[in-house]
Amino acid sequence: MYSVGMARMSDRETEKRMLDTAVSLINERGIASIAFDEVIREAGVSRTSAYRRWAGKDRFYADVLIKLAHGAGLPGPEAHLGPVLSRLVLDRSDSLDSPDEVRSLLVEILRVSITADLDLVSSSPQWRTYQLLLGSYQGIEDPEVRRAVTEALADTDRRVAELRARVYAQFTALLGYRLRAPLSGPEGFEFMSRASGATMTGVLARNSLGDTEIRTPRPMRAFGANVAADWAPGAYMVAATVLTYIEPDPGVVWDRRRIDDMVAALRDLQHAAPPQ
Repeated sequence: MYSVGMARMSDRETEKRMLDTAVSLINERGIASIAFDEVIREAGVSRTSAYRRWAGKDRFYADVLIKLAHGAGLPGPEAHLGPVLSRLVLDRSDSLDSPDEVRSLLVEILRVSITADLDLVSSSPQWRTYQLLLGSYQGIEDPEVRRAVTEALADTDRRVAELRARVYAQFTALLGYRLRAPLSGPEGFEFMSRASGATMTGVLARNSLGDTEIRTPRPMRAFGANVAADWAPGAYMVAATVLTYIEPDPGVVWDRRRIDDMVAALRDLQHAAPPQ
């Protein structure tokens, strides 16, 4: 808390503390439950500093909306799943002696990663904020704030799509697949990423509406896999979207050298620190 003996904060530090505190409170309780004076107390700044930075509360709430939009979105856990997926591939590396085995491995990677993705996103404050802002930003009366929130949401969505696209490109190449023509290169994987992200948003929306069936696993021998596994319908829908965009690369031969190269690359990935 702020005290008389505390050194005066700069406007920049006051702004950071206030906005960070507001976002934290919103993530805990929702956007409608914070008050300017409460944020001042929780942030440990003086009322004088807060009112010097924001002459009116409306401007403060506008800045909170913009900061929320920059941090909102669908978290992309794929990068942190790298070691998990690497172990999955390494455990099966000795049996990759046919296109069917490679296909089964790819399908299992999708099942594991998409299920984890949906579990993480559906319980995240960022997703709740994303839903709220998507449903309300067009109704923001101040055109400057509406434009800033719109641009922040678009930037956040783009960053998540780019992260997912890089992971898709990495594992597609490792597993001997490629984009279906006419898609190619980073732009093709970003297109694929946006499509899967749109499907995931729809699945998450159904889940938010109380559709329990979309998250209820059932055994399926899906997408040409050689064994059955537990698939939730939502994960199946996202995987089906992903598989629409890729196909086996006919130039890849699964000989011992290819498998050894893949294993070496995955061991490097397995021991790499997750990005911050």
